[in-house]
Amino acid sequence: MKNRCLAPIGDVLRRRSTFVSLVVVAASCASEVPETVNAPVVSTIMSTTTAAPLESSTTTKPSARGSTTKAPVVTTTTPVVADSTTTVPARTTVAPTTTKAVPTTTESMTTRLVRVQYGDAPQQVGDLRVPPGVGPFGVVVFVHGGFWRSGFDETLMTALAVDATNRGVATWNFNYRSVGDPGGGYPGTLEDVALAMDHLAVLDEDLLLDDVTVIGHSAGGHLALWASSRHFLRSGDPGADPVVRPHTAVAQAAVVDLRFAAAVNMGGSAVEALLGGEPDEVPEHYRVAQPVFEGQRIIVVHGRYDQVVPISQSGLIDGAIGIFDDTGTHFDVLDPRHELWLRTVEEIGLD
Repeated sequence: MKNRCLAPIGDVLRRRSTFVSLVVVAASCASEVPETVNAPVVSTIMSTTTAAPLESSTTTKPSARGSTTKAPVVTTTTPVVADSTTTVPARTTVAPTTTKAVPTTTESMTTRLVRVQYGDAPQQVGDLRVPPGVGPFGVVVFVHGGFWRSGFDETLMTALAVDATNRGVATWNFNYRSVGDPGGGYPGTLEDVALAMDHLAVLDEDLLLDDVTVIGHSAGGHLALWASSRHFLRSGDPGADPVVRPHTAVAQAAVVDLRFAAAVNMGGSAVEALLGGEPDEVPEHYRVAQPVFEGQRIIVVHGRYDQVVPISQSGLIDGAIGIFDDTGTHFDVLDPRHELWLRTVEEIGLD
């Protein structure tokens, strides 16, 4: 990690950015070459080594929390395209930077794509991408948005996952049960995020579980922040006692304060639908679902022209690193060629 000149987020929000506006290019993904493999993986953040074809394997799928059973790993190719919804908090901000690596939306021909079922529900699936080379690899986890409602899935984050994998890390881009899905809402949505995070520990891959970054957009930004603060939950709470604990959370246009979001009817009563009522009706649900911002490294990313989640949400976390853009919208953060993403990958060490 490079040293940075950081300024309070409040100061940055009062200044106009001097960054040059970028034309947003729609993200598209070329065909992937999926394999099911059990090969060693590389821990270098910018590896360009080419791996030989690998033999198929199986991954472990928990049959219930705390136990695992062997399940076949299914490989598929996943369409790309990026859209999702949520808001982020912050306090400190990062100065303009230049990115050395060239962003790409094209899957490397030697990237391994493994379709993983981490639970029994149809929505409890995800794409594990492993770059070429020899491990162990650091991991970047992606959590999609959509105001916690069904109808959205992990493909919203595919373009970013492809770009991150091409920069030399393994990526885990998963779906989860949302409001409208059987078992979705509280506590199922939170339990799925916790289960997907901890599933990294049972995958038959050479992954660095002490080098995990979680990135979420919009409502997925809230879930990413929550996933990074599960160690604050009380024993018995949904998602308590994490096996995998991210060292960094990146909240892209994230919903940060659930009580505020409920009070202003953000997303059309999306918070109430997720948690089953107003704060005074289900206070324990709000306590469990509200992320805690203590001790973790948090990066908030937001465009000033976000009309879905107000940029003020990204100013709510003391000590967070802020990456902002004067012309960015809610969905610009999902474009791997946009300045907001390029500055993000530099900040998390993938440039």
